[in-house]
Amino acid sequence: MKAVTWQGKRDVRVEQVPDPKIEQPTDAIIEVTSTNICGSDLHYYAHGGFGAVRLREPMILGHEASGTVVEV
Repeated sequence: MKAVTWQGKRDVRVEQVPDPKIEQPTDAIIEVTSTNICGSDLHYYAHGGFGAVRLREPMILGHEASGTVVEV
């Protein structure tokens, strides 16, 4: 699948990443139908983190999404 990945300060790419899989009993796989970015994503892009939070690259961005549950 394709995902937007944060590679470092001001370095965001669309890349092919492995398909998700169920690893824990509480996991679910969602087919995303729409998504958005939020202020946190903009801080990651511009500054490499958010306050005291620093990221390890690459990291898949996005946590503002909706979709359909396809596997639990």
